[in-house]
Amino acid sequence: MLDALGRILLNIDAVLLALARISGMFFMSPVFGRRNVPAIFTIGLILALTFIVAVYYPVYDEAMDISSYIELAFYIIKEIFIGLIMGYVVLFTFSAFLLAGQLIDNQIGFGVVHILDPQTNIQIPLVGNFNNVLAMVLFFAMDGHHALIRLLMYSFEALPLGKAALSGDIVRPLFNMFVEFFVLGFKMAVPAIASALLAEVVFGILVRAIPQMNVFVIGLPFKILIGLVVLFSTVPLLISMMDGAFSSMFKGIRSIIQGLNLQ
Repeated sequence: MLDALGRILLNIDAVLLALARISGMFFMSPVFGRRNVPAIFTIGLILALTFIVAVYYPVYDEAMDISSYIELAFYIIKEIFIGLIMGYVVLFTFSAFLLAGQLIDNQIGFGVVHILDPQTNIQIPLVGNFNNVLAMVLFFAMDGHHALIRLLMYSFEALPLGKAALSGDIVRPLFNMFVEFFVLGFKMAVPAIASALLAEVVFGILVRAIPQMNVFVIGLPFKILIGLVVLFSTVPLLISMMDGAFSSMFKGIRSIIQGLNLQ
């Protein structure tokens, strides 16, 4: 233990850079950076991972030539940015589920129903919150948090501290993931949207056949009922799509790590 503390004190620059990268990922990731998680727990986990990286990972293979505090600040900002990029990919994934919920809510009649999201501190749609909670439960059930931490540790092997250079090679993977998760959000909402559209057609025919019928009094509850039935009947499909989204997320993070050129 004393030997490990001695190594940390002798290589405090590398430890600060590792702390910056881990903090950046935790700050942006909706998994570890949730605002309803006690701050002391998040800080403790960041410090614990930093200690593990500093002691067990090869962060001291080459001595870092940092001659001034300005240069140290530059390296710290760069490491924070690397962590933010990794966390941003996770945010992409959960935003796709939120988008699907927003589309479903607008179609089945829940467009005006919003609740407060403790992560973003904004009002989010009701079904979007359901998708978000379902995705979070599934993520932890499949040990996604462990896989995310393993990818974070892999980044220290593939990108030694202070050696990564931000380049345009990461733009294409980020854009491809943005398009993929944007399309995924639409795919997840298709069953509910199709059922709402079918209900609109049916009530359009009924209004033409029975003009005295008040479509607003009968149609809105019916659309909500149909939408909820379709939503809950497609939960296994949603889980399957979320599982595939998480696999794509992990692959995307790995490709971004590999896309950062070394100096």
